[in-house]
Amino acid sequence: MNLHPLTRPQRTPQVSFLLLSGGVGARAEHHEPKQFYKLAGHPMLAHSLIAAVRSPYVAEILINAPAGYEARTRQIMEAYCGSVPFQVVPAGQTRQESCAALVEAARHAQVVLHEAARPFLNPEMLEKLITCEAQNAGYCHAIAFSMCRIDSETRLVQRGVSREKVFDIQLPQKFDRSTLREAHAAARAAGAAYNEDTVMVVEMTGQPVQALEGFSRNRKVTTPEDFVIAQEMMKGFHSNRKAFAHG
Repeated sequence: MNLHPLTRPQRTPQVSFLLLSGGVGARAEHHEPKQFYKLAGHPMLAHSLIAAVRSPYVAEILINAPAGYEARTRQIMEAYCGSVPFQVVPAGQTRQESCAALVEAARHAQVVLHEAARPFLNPEMLEKLITCEAQNAGYCHAIAFSMCRIDSETRLVQRGVSREKVFDIQLPQKFDRSTLREAHAAARAAGAAYNEDTVMVVEMTGQPVQALEGFSRNRKVTTPEDFVIAQEMMKGFHSNRKAFAHG
């Protein structure tokens, strides 16, 4: 695939776009890591790259590669990144380690963290996030269903959980790079494990993170059923990407 040249005006801020893509996607039950599964004719991870390349704020792209898939990842990056510089960074043993590796390799003071399993990213979502006044921010979506606590041993319902104070944490997220580095260092020192970074920053550094209103379409693709839903959602979504031609 070749990219049509895009006009990329020099605007501030310029950010490093960090794409988590180091997992093997065991729950997806696919024959290869799920980020390489094709949605609407593109590998799933490429949909995030398309959005990042079309954003005038993204100055570089960094991505993890699962062990044994470094060449495959680099091939996709070369096909989709156009003139935007990129790095392929080895994945860690955990998501937290993979994220820390991307942060260390980033060259810009502001970083945007995303994950390949969320293919419905668009430049407008990036612009809203990057241009918001807060140094640290992320998308959080209201939960539409009822919730409760269940005793893990007896499996008995204990009590309800109010939806008013609980939100679905979505990516992308924006961070001051030095703050995110500090949070990862503190978590390592404390032996604390996190599966996302906004809570880690708040708990490990005390720095505030602004919650932006999320999107129902910003789905994460995890299970085989998710792939079926994503394929349907991609119909029409893909038609807005005329800037990219098949090679």
